[in-house]
Amino acid sequence: MTKPPSTTFSYRINHWSKDGWARVEYRHETLGSLVKQVFIPLNHSEEEQRGAVIMQFPWQSFHARYLEMLARAAAPAPAAMEGQFTHRIDRPMEDPVGLPMETQKV
Repeated sequence: MTKPPSTTFSYRINHWSKDGWARVEYRHETLGSLVKQVFIPLNHSEEEQRGAVIMQFPWQSFHARYLEMLARAAAPAPAAMEGQFTHRIDRPMEDPVGLPMETQKV
């Protein structure tokens, strides 16, 4: 990962009921989207309703996705996917890089 993900999230209310419960989809450009059921005080101002949606933002779930993304980016990988080496078939006691294997004297 070369740069940190955007800090901008958006939301969309997919469905709501008269009692104030709504299904809200929270979206992020890199981390995807999550749908959560939230309570919106419908008898309050537009700003207070927007604040209620934002206050119930599922940050733990997005944080877990962010940590998974970091783990995938930092996962160890082979240094070389392809390579070449020599091995002397006539001397089986030598290892692939040509150095004699250590042996114990009994």
